[in-house]
Amino acid sequence: MYELFIELTNQLFWDGYAEQLAKENPAVFQFEFAEFINSYQL
Repeated sequence: MYELFIELTNQLFWDGYAEQLAKENPAVFQFEFAEFINSYQL
């Protein structure tokens, strides 16, 4: 799921968005990733 999250954010924003967010604001990154997982669970 992590790879899908990275790919989606790269498509929605810019390449490296998720990695940059994880470095600059890890709490927001974790929140966004958790929301992604909760929204797209199979």
